[in-house]
Parts: sequence; C-alpha cells; structure tokens
Amino acid sequence: MRRDKSEYAVQAVNNALDILELLGRSEQELSISEIGAKLGLTRSNVNKLLATLENFGYVEYNKRTGNFRMDVKAFQISQAYLNKLNLIDASKQILLEIKQKVNETVHISVLRKGNIVYLNAIETDHAVRVVPRIGNIGPAYATATGKAQLAYLKLDKIKEYYSDKLVKMTDNTIDNIDDLLDELEDVRKKGYAIDNEEFEVGVKCVGAPVFNFMGKVIAGISISAPVERMDDERIKREIIPVIIEGAQKLSIKYGYKPNA
Repeated sequence: MRRDKSEYAVQAVNNALDILELLGRSEQELSISEIGAKLGLTRSNVNKLLATLENFGYVEYNKRTGNFRMDVKAFQISQAYLNKLNLIDASKQILLEIKQKVNETVHISVLRKGNIVYLNAIETDHAVRVVPRIGNIGPAYATATGKAQLAYLKLDKIKEYYSDKLVKMTDNTIDNIDDLLDELEDVRKKGYAIDNEEFEVGVKCVGAPVFNFMGKVIAGISISAPVERMDDERIKREIIPVIIEGAQKLSIKYGYKPNA
C-alpha cells in the first residue's frame, strides 16, 4: 500500500522550511518573536530551529540588531537550481497550455540591452498566423513582451538603452522616451503590455513579465495574433487573464512569491 507523502513529513523539518521561506519573502531581518508570531511557533522552538539553520549556513544572526536574515548557503542552493532550469525547457509546457487555451502563437523572450531576443514559440493551429520569431531580435519598446520587461527596470537603465528619439517600426510605434515611460508606468500598474501593431502591421500582441525569486524580471511571454482575431473585447476577456496566469506560473517555477 502506497503512503501519502504527508505521512513521512517531519514537523521540525516543516517548521525549518517555513522559517526559510518566511525570511526569503521578508525585505527586512526578523526577530525570534516576529518569526514565532507569523508562524505560530513558540520562542523556544524558533530559537532551536534558527540555531540549527545558522550552524549549516542557511540563516545569519545580526549581532547588532539581534535579528535573523537569509545567509549565503540558501542563495547558493537557489542559484544552483536556477542555473539548471533552462528557460526554454522550463517554459515549454506552460507555453503549450497557453496555446491550447487561446489557440494563438505564444512566444518567450529575454531582454538584451534594449532589444528582445525570442527564444521559443508554440504555433497556433490557424491557417492565418503570426510567423514564429524564434531567434529574431527586435526593439523592446515596440513589442508587448519587451515593454512588459522594460517596465520593471530602473529609469537610468531605460535611458541608457534609448535616446530621446526612438526608431519607428510602424505608424503606431512609440517614438519618444517620454511617451514610452508613461506607457511603462501603465504596464507596471496593470501587469501586462499590449503591442497594437507597433512592431508589425496587422499583428497585435499581449505580453507579461516573468520574475525570479528575487523579484527580478528574467523573461517575458506573449500571445500574438492577426488583428482580425484580437479585438479589444477578446483581449480583455480571454487573452489578458491567460497570459498573466501563464507568466505567474513560470515565475513560481523560478521561486517568485506573487503575494509576498
């Protein structure tokens, strides 16, 4: 008879992992009392667990404040895992799920010095389709997946990438830095970006950012389709929820905590 995994759980290990996750989500150091209160553990229990975690290099005690924070060992393990988690392989199933839900072409891309590099795509079944852009490079400011990533960069980095005048790819392309910054602010508020025939005439795209465990943008995914199949109602009702959900699922694979 096969046992449920929960039957093998060791409570002390569960509690130790809860502490690590709590410290990983926290932007500040935490005291023993704060950890205990947040996790419903006694001070004595927390103290013992922290001593063990500190001994193995997973947490660090700050003598000046008397609080605890994540130590280098936890980050080393996280980085070792992320190094093995190839974006193309990690995203393949999620891209396929998105395609199956909306039956449109789905891309994953990364930001490289102001440009987008398309890593992979899952094609639609429709005869009329957006040509997959795998390996192609395009200006991030003119694409949905690019704007979704640019929106979370610091202002000086964006200005480093672009001058005041931006090259227009189509009549709809944003052509100045001020308008771009206004749109990126809107993207941050909404959590997604739209390419309204800004990169290619006749094509609309909706993109969302992918974050890692540190809250840093590492990629973007997008749904692309001919304008005839991307009216405003469909984008709002179907496309946006699906792309946001997919980006969040991929982000979670990289350790991101959406509600942290």
